[in-house]
Amino acid sequence: MGQPPPRDIPLVEKKWEELSDTQLGANGEAALSIKPGKWKHAETDHFIIHFRRVTEAHKVVREIEYDFWFVAKTLGAKPEQYARKSHVFVFEDETEWKKFLIDTNWPSWVGSFAAREGLFLNIRRMEQGGLFDSHTLAHETTHAVVARLYPNERWPVWLSEGFAEYMGGASVATRNHQLIKSYQKDLDTQMSLEEMFATQRYPDDVDKVRDLYRTSEKFVRFLMNELPPYRFRKYVEAVLTSKDGQAAFMQVYGDKFPTLDAFQKKFTTFSK
Repeated sequence: MGQPPPRDIPLVEKKWEELSDTQLGANGEAALSIKPGKWKHAETDHFIIHFRRVTEAHKVVREIEYDFWFVAKTLGAKPEQYARKSHVFVFEDETEWKKFLIDTNWPSWVGSFAAREGLFLNIRRMEQGGLFDSHTLAHETTHAVVARLYPNERWPVWLSEGFAEYMGGASVATRNHQLIKSYQKDLDTQMSLEEMFATQRYPDDVDKVRDLYRTSEKFVRFLMNELPPYRFRKYVEAVLTSKDGQAAFMQVYGDKFPTLDAFQKKFTTFSK
């Protein structure tokens, strides 16, 4: 992946017909149908940005290319794997965001999200307390990059969210020249690993969703902090092949842990 991108990415505004890719999915079309004349467009090396105001677009652009670079580097991606650009929709009006969620049948509580390669950002909810939520941007960008690098595969929900949560913090820390471990906070987890591995869709209960995120982040954090980080790529491939998170773990990390019980003991006491 070479060197990281510069910290200040220029916002190159373009007309719709000048964009390198104008093909949108259903979510993207629904977004641009809301007061279509007010949308502006810009392009960076790896993203096409749709926005209302330059101020909000700048906040996204100055970080998203770094997040992209960091995720692709971590997964050992090659340029041909991410040739196509992702579309990013920056909402700065809460009323328009709520309408968008209704139009696309997303739950009303949803904040910023990624839908395959597309990113849909509620910038107002990402600015709580006057600070831009870089973690959320890095988290959702991770989802979009993974979708681009694995176009014919869907990661299991626990691996997808665990990796996105881990990368959300790791990308922000690295970009700010911090140690990743110093940025991480202890995770209070209530879900067992067996339950995590068995999860095939998002729970209906919000508390269960929170438990899933925390447990899966702790799991990925263990793989990245306590074990050789480069093996994570092999673990992803093993999971996608076997569809079994536990079996894949023993396949890739069995030389470190003779049994799953031995791993469980270490994992239970692990915090960061």
